[in-house]
Amino acid sequence: MKKMMLFTCFWALSIIAKAQYFNDEIKALYQAAIQNNDTVKLYKIRKEISAIDMQNARFSYLPRIRFGATYTRLNDDIVFPDNLQQLLMGTQKLLIKEKIGMPFNAPLPATVPLQPVEPIQQKNIFKENISGEWLLFSGLKVKYALKAYQHQQNSYQFLSEKQETKLWLDISDAYDKLALMYESDAIINSSEQVLIQQTKFVNAAIANGLATPLERKKIELAQQKLEVKKLENKTHKKILLEKLHQLTSLPTDDLRRISAQITPAYFNTSALPEERPELKALNQGIEAKKVAEKVALTDYVPKLAAFGQYELREKDLSLFDPKWAVGIKLQWNVFDGLNARNNARKEALERRSLEVQKNAAQEAIQLGYAKAKYDYELATDKVALKNKEVKLTEDTYDFVQKQYHNGLTTITELLNALNDVEKAKFEMKQSVYEQRRSALQAADISGTLLQNL
Repeated sequence: MKKMMLFTCFWALSIIAKAQYFNDEIKALYQAAIQNNDTVKLYKIRKEISAIDMQNARFSYLPRIRFGATYTRLNDDIVFPDNLQQLLMGTQKLLIKEKIGMPFNAPLPATVPLQPVEPIQQKNIFKENISGEWLLFSGLKVKYALKAYQHQQNSYQFLSEKQETKLWLDISDAYDKLALMYESDAIINSSEQVLIQQTKFVNAAIANGLATPLERKKIELAQQKLEVKKLENKTHKKILLEKLHQLTSLPTDDLRRISAQITPAYFNTSALPEERPELKALNQGIEAKKVAEKVALTDYVPKLAAFGQYELREKDLSLFDPKWAVGIKLQWNVFDGLNARNNARKEALERRSLEVQKNAAQEAIQLGYAKAKYDYELATDKVALKNKEVKLTEDTYDFVQKQYHNGLTTITELLNALNDVEKAKFEMKQSVYEQRRSALQAADISGTLLQNL
């Protein structure tokens, strides 16, 4: 038991020295995958959209200048009433008489021309103008909107980090499984070499009358089983290479050249877990909804803006149309049918929904973290036990081989011992794979995976 503990401590110290979770090959695969991942691209696009929304909110305080042109046709000219027109014509006659020195009650000669009374507005109206408006006070709507968009951007950033973490795990899982297949091939090749040596021994024994052809047939059967395992491994490698190709878009021929290796991973079970990206994203979403409530209620706050207009064409202006005008307008939404209030309530309910999701996620993470630590500790202990098991099967095989060569046991016992060695070695590599997966899972659920890249 003491030897077991010493081995475990020595092994743990050796992998602490290699605390990084991913080697250079996995990192290269990840760099290819991150450029190819649609979900990461989607979050990046959404973040850019949010940045544009923030820019639009800031630009609300920039003046809006517009050029406009209109043509209007009325059913008739707009003129003064008849009695007023008669008054204006009479006044015109008096002014003419005064100018030429005629008594005011003398009739005006018919030869004297009179100016007709111009209409107030002709029926054909064509206008060209430049108008502008400048928001001076938005009722705090712009201020709160900027905060909401900032929280939204942060949320997309954390969601992107979550997807990046998942991508690290997907890449490393396919890579580690590929490494496991390579290790299996190496074990099979080693067993094949042993069987070749045993075949030579059996052939010599048969030639000397010390063995029967049946023993050679049993070795051939064992070799055939190894061929079947090699075919299975070949198929599994094709599937894993296809998955890596799908994740990275790298050519399969390039992926075949990677020398995948699998090593244990270390996770510090005494370290305090950190907040996971999805929780950070939910926190930002909650803050965004809090601000969105305030944005909705700013509809009840007065807004102030300056405005102006300049007419570029004077010909069709009426007697009452100004050439230019400037002013300040105040808009105060006193009652909007409770629309702003209901929008604020909707944002509040969405915030509460996110809070419920956060509480559920926290409970799941707490339970998952405890389980991940226990799984990691168990997997780490299993690696040490499997290493010991490999040593025992190898010692057993050496003993049985000597016994067989001395004629004290059968070829069946020897092949069984060799099969035990092969099985123990593969199970040991399988345990390393499981230990590595449990360490990465524990690091992921604790929020520390990306700290040891």
